[in-house]
Amino acid sequence: MSLIEDLSRDKRVVLFALFLAAALICIGAFGLKYGLDLQGGSYLQLKLQGAMAQVDANPGSILQYQFATNSVERRGDSYIVTVPGSVDPALPSSLGYMNAEMAPLLNATKVTIPASPETIIINYLQKGLDADVKIVQFAPVIYEIRTDVTRESLDALLAPVGGKVPTGEDTFAEGLTPETVEDTKRVLDSKLNRLGLQDIRVRMIDNKYILIDLAGRDVASAQDVVGKPGKFEIRIQTEENQSMHVLYGDAVESVDIPRGDRSGQWGVPFTLSEGGAAAFQKAAIDTGAVKNPEAHHITMYLDKEPVFSAPLSPELASTLQKAPSRGLEARVGAGEQGSQEAKKLQIHLQEGALPVNVDIVGSGQVSAALGKRFKIQMVIAGLIALLAVAAMIYYRYRERRIVLPMLFTSLSEVAIMLGVWSLAKWQLDLASLAGIIMVIGTGVDQLVIITDEVIKGGEAAPASSERSIKERAAEAAEKAGIGKATAVTTSKVYLGRLSRAFAIILGAAATTAVAMIPLLYMGFGALTGFALIIIIGVALGTLVARPAYGRIIGYILSRS
Repeated sequence: MSLIEDLSRDKRVVLFALFLAAALICIGAFGLKYGLDLQGGSYLQLKLQGAMAQVDANPGSILQYQFATNSVERRGDSYIVTVPGSVDPALPSSLGYMNAEMAPLLNATKVTIPASPETIIINYLQKGLDADVKIVQFAPVIYEIRTDVTRESLDALLAPVGGKVPTGEDTFAEGLTPETVEDTKRVLDSKLNRLGLQDIRVRMIDNKYILIDLAGRDVASAQDVVGKPGKFEIRIQTEENQSMHVLYGDAVESVDIPRGDRSGQWGVPFTLSEGGAAAFQKAAIDTGAVKNPEAHHITMYLDKEPVFSAPLSPELASTLQKAPSRGLEARVGAGEQGSQEAKKLQIHLQEGALPVNVDIVGSGQVSAALGKRFKIQMVIAGLIALLAVAAMIYYRYRERRIVLPMLFTSLSEVAIMLGVWSLAKWQLDLASLAGIIMVIGTGVDQLVIITDEVIKGGEAAPASSERSIKERAAEAAEKAGIGKATAVTTSKVYLGRLSRAFAIILGAAATTAVAMIPLLYMGFGALTGFALIIIIGVALGTLVARPAYGRIIGYILSRS
């Protein structure tokens, strides 16, 4: 039986061949995507605005300050605020107390506010900072403040109500929760890709920074694009040029594609959450927009820049007087310009808001020529590594029947790794290519272990031995008590030797993979690709390539 027939009957060799074929198909179908350092382009470093802080403040004092009164009483789950004289009906809503109820008294007004102490503090901070504030921890209560704030500025804001940030290093920290950073990354990544910038790498560093690689983009273009996605907000005009906050982008649940009507007017239909619809209705009623829409425009802001402004339609104004409306439509204009504006507004609505604002704190550029040069240099480095490995293998064994299978296995492993990279649509960069070279080196070490076990049962095999590889392989077959090639690869002695080799290999592979895990999760940017490709290479090599090589080398060396 020929060598090819023997190999085609071995399931480990067949599995290896299938992986290799699939990898080559993936590379041919999807191609390889190159990162910034191999293709050229620009990178940006973004700092997320925000902090986490404890707040020492009395909710009653806050309400006294907000309503300009000394009469505040806590009753159950509500606060009762008694204000001398009459109170503007829109005042509670403008302060964030959307469910407040007002009742006239003799020469006074009673305002009932169903709210917890933490809600009072959150509303005060949101009003004073014009930013979103959330509770991220209880006992002690820690507030996530999603804007650029310092301990000193927060103390200054709390001073009028007798509050402050408690002393201690753990009571105020610059940065945000991992969940907020991840949400910001996801929205930013989605917005950039929706704007037509595909294959952008967006990475997180700690809980303060995001790194963005824009391959093929110059710095000016990158800054312009990244500067556009910001914090989305809907506000309603109260009087003259004043406006009040109504919703943030997270209240937008779904967005339909832009559509035009028979008159050529374009609009973007979108749906609010139940809470968002209720807040929108209350704001429209309290400000008088339902009765006089033209005097109370609804304005959408992106990073505090208006992207849409229009009054309520008569139909919507009439509906909101009776009940909340979750389904809304923002009409932007007619013709081609209206169509383009509708598409832009859809992006802002559909992806929601960036949870926080960002500052561009660093940028840089890699020219396309330099990226091409790096690519060529890495290919040359890989070829040199393979040639060096081939020379060392030949020096050790002096037998091309071993050198060629080893080199073929190493090249096949590289192809399989690149196939996985192509299928996942990940970008190749200098770090990941360095990881490939490292996998080649560690892989050959393991192939040497397998070869030595096959030849001598694990004993040392110095290159200066007078016996040839063929003689030592024949002796190995004789010790196994078998003369045929197909029998050698299934004998207990042969399998025992492979078991000893794989015990060593699995230990080394596990150690390498565990050593790479910290680099994979610690957020060191480019090192993530380095760690990931090593882990993938070690896994594929150990589970697919090494077992196949053990069988292949056994078949080859047992033939005289």
